[in-house]
Amino acid sequence: MAVHQSKYIMNKLIVCLLLTFFTVPVLAVDESVLTKGWQHTSLGLYLTAQEAYEMKMASPKKVLFLDVRNQAEIHYTGMADMVDANIPYRFDSTNWKMKKNGIYGTFKKPKNPDFVNAVEILLQSRALTKDDPVIIMCTSGSRAPFAARVLIKAGFTKVYTQVEGFEGLRAKTGPRKGERIVSGWKNIGLPWSYDLLPEKMYFNFDPKNIKEKIQSR
Repeated sequence: MAVHQSKYIMNKLIVCLLLTFFTVPVLAVDESVLTKGWQHTSLGLYLTAQEAYEMKMASPKKVLFLDVRNQAEIHYTGMADMVDANIPYRFDSTNWKMKKNGIYGTFKKPKNPDFVNAVEILLQSRALTKDDPVIIMCTSGSRAPFAARVLIKAGFTKVYTQVEGFEGLRAKTGPRKGERIVSGWKNIGLPWSYDLLPEKMYFNFDPKNIKEKIQSR
């Protein structure tokens, strides 16, 4: 806990120094380093975890920061302190899906049909528009581009993807090969917690839940 707190304090000091010299954080992720086509978006706006943190800290009320993982993921692995809301792009599921090679499989994760509507509800609650910056973060950067494309198609004009995710990237070599120990929000010591604030949870922005509340009045 002491190490976590010291890293948090150090990060805050770094951000304060940066803000002394820059009104807008310098964004450095070049599209050329994103070697897989699915990582790209039409806007070409990409951030590292550190850059996402700095951008949110520089203008906390004008930048919308979304965690698009499902509820089980944030429950068991925690959530970044700076995130405004958890709005899942895909839900968890008990349905099983075999991989093409037939050796192993995974659980299907159906898309959230109300994803855009939920983000719009959050946007309105913060008195923001579709022209304000939106940062999207998932587990490792694999879902963020797909969620971003949906928002871009819906008219959002400044959608950034955090390319390393909350848990980071898998190590390609070494004794911990395959583990998520490379970069990412948690791995570089940015502030996060297992404590989930109720006001940031999806039920506050779920269009179905809001509709039911209105009808029950």
